[in-house]
Amino acid sequence: MDRIAEFVALSVDFKVIVECKRYTRPVEREKIVVLADKVRSLGAHKGVLISTSGFQSGATEYAKQHGIALLQIFDKYIMHIQNSSNPQTDHILIEIIKRSPKFYAYQWDTMLSDFPDKQIYPSETMKLEIKEKILKQYYEHYD
Repeated sequence: MDRIAEFVALSVDFKVIVECKRYTRPVEREKIVVLADKVRSLGAHKGVLISTSGFQSGATEYAKQHGIALLQIFDKYIMHIQNSSNPQTDHILIEIIKRSPKFYAYQWDTMLSDFPDKQIYPSETMKLEIKEKILKQYYEHYD
């Protein structure tokens, strides 16, 4: 167990168990089973497993059935790989990537995917603010 987060929201006490895994292969179902058991035995309200390597289909299915949230962390440069046979230089995109947070977080929300389907960090608002700042500077420079 990596962390237990305890907090009060709307005058209700909550306990969340968060585990972080840095594996070279997708997380197996067994790791989710162990986390679900910890959630039950410690009386937590939620379990969250964060991984850098994704999740096997059995793991996502078990997590969905037992209320375990699955998050995957990506390096920002992995999220912006271009087709090297047709390279393009988009200076604005390059600047957006430079100013973006180092890591992106995605939630595995369905069992039907080999890739997480919901980006949760950076938020759409954060990305829009970064883009607006860059475009403002870009157009001020060329006016």
